[in-house]
Amino acid sequence: MNHQYIDEFLVAERYVENALPPDERAAFEAHLVDCQECTDRLILAGMFHMRNGFLSAAAPPRTGMVVRLRLWQIVLICAIAVVLLLAIPTILIPLWKLLSK
Repeated sequence: MNHQYIDEFLVAERYVENALPPDERAAFEAHLVDCQECTDRLILAGMFHMRNGFLSAAAPPRTGMVVRLRLWQIVLICAIAVVLLLAIPTILIPLWKLLSK
């Protein structure tokens, strides 16, 4: 597989979209082993597709630690934090005075 064929038949783009037949996919992957230019182009294309939400149906779902909270959940977390910030010194100051005697 050469660069002219790759450019003419949009092989890299079809590879990112998981739209290559198995034999062409294998040939392109074999080409990638020796071609840093195509590897770099493929990495950039993949980053572009992921960043802009052009993931194919065959792509694995994105996972991560991002949690979307509703307003009531944020208010509840803040209320618990305030209660803890007020309760801890209220409990610890008398205990510290008692222990320091």
